Amino acid sequence: MANEKKTQTGVWPKIKPFVNGGTSGMLATCVIQPIDMIKVRIQLGQGSAATVTKTMLRNEGIGAFYKGLSAGLLRQATYTTARLGSFKMLTTKAIEANDGKPLPLYQKALCGLTAGAIGACFGSPADLALIRMQADATLPAAQRRNYSNAFHALYRIVGDEGVLALWKGAGP
Repeated sequence: MANEKKTQTGVWPKIKPFVNGGTSGMLATCVIQPIDMIKVRIQLGQGSAATVTKTMLRNEGIGAFYKGLSAGLLRQATYTTARLGSFKMLTTKAIEANDGKPLPLYQKALCGLTAGAIGACFGSPADLALIRMQADATLPAAQRRNYSNAFHALYRIVGDEGVLALWKGAGP
């Protein structure tokens, strides 16, 4: 009796991996966003981390480090939620199909690969919005789009380039 596993019923056990995945990803984004912003500016050729940090503080203020935060949060709410939630679902189903035995490495890898692909499909539009929002301030003033948030960026991208543009770079 003491070794019996309690099975939970209802909706919560099914959505818990999705909620936990999305929440943890969003919390991590809030912490890492300033570092990611500096990294993007370095990749765009604006100098070293110290130079980029000083320039951003002097020219744009502390808020510059959080440009694109709404898109970063949306990315985690879509990508990480879908990836971690679907991984849990896929591994649970695979274990059931395997008569309750632990999964061999190749099956775990296949579940992870599939979950990653699902996450990428859901997260790609938000990732595009994040990159566009982070790079916007580096454009000449006349070329800036001045996105107000992730949804504004997505709206503009769809309006200017079409809905399929949301998945630019998602494939080979």
